[in-house]
Amino acid sequence: MDIRGIIDDYEDFVAKRMYAEGGEFLLAAAEAAEAEGDIETLFAVWNELIGHCRKNDDREGCYRAIERVKELTPLAVADTDAAAGTAWVNVATGYNRFGDTENAILYYEKALAVYEKTLGRRDPRMGALMNNYATALEAAGRLDEAEKRFEFALKQMAALDKREDEAVTYVNIAHLKEDQGARAEEITRCLDRAYYLLDTVRERGSYYAFVCSKCAPSFLHFGDKRGEILNERAEKIYSYLAEDR
Repeated sequence: MDIRGIIDDYEDFVAKRMYAEGGEFLLAAAEAAEAEGDIETLFAVWNELIGHCRKNDDREGCYRAIERVKELTPLAVADTDAAAGTAWVNVATGYNRFGDTENAILYYEKALAVYEKTLGRRDPRMGALMNNYATALEAAGRLDEAEKRFEFALKQMAALDKREDEAVTYVNIAHLKEDQGARAEEITRCLDRAYYLLDTVRERGSYYAFVCSKCAPSFLHFGDKRGEILNERAEKIYSYLAEDR
């Protein structure tokens, strides 16, 4: 089966904000792959379903996808393959989304062990892992460890000019600062930097819209009305993409 084609078709549903239909499409693709005995496609689709269910607040669906990915990973990829690390990141992020901090940390650590053996420290996947891992450590009250992970992520994302991801990390750090009892000025500096980074992104597609919509609630949480601007940007992009497709 054509994995890239399946993902592209799913992204068309997302661009049109047809989220339920997108989920149904992925489940149908998983059933077809299972019927054909196509483990590689089955593995890829269930990984995608973790993210789909996580973003759509479907805890039951997310946990079902997590269990399937845990079953399929040793069948689809070797422990020494970076793809195994990415699968564990997906599992961990699914757990983290629904407050299962203990399991999230466990699987982020499994992912880190794989990545450290298979990726260079400048690989963008390492920075993304550190950012997500830090949020789980923060939730567990391990604030000093979380801060170190966020700092690693920031340095790497800045070096790679990944502005959307760097902005997300600054927003996450703003919440960490709040947990640490920092002054309002320190939180504002993080938000200022995040907004600046988002303001200077040139290519504004679906990922940019997703990041804006992800960051907006945090701005509003801190009483920063720039969150409304970010929501408006995301809405305009999603509307344009829906019309264009």
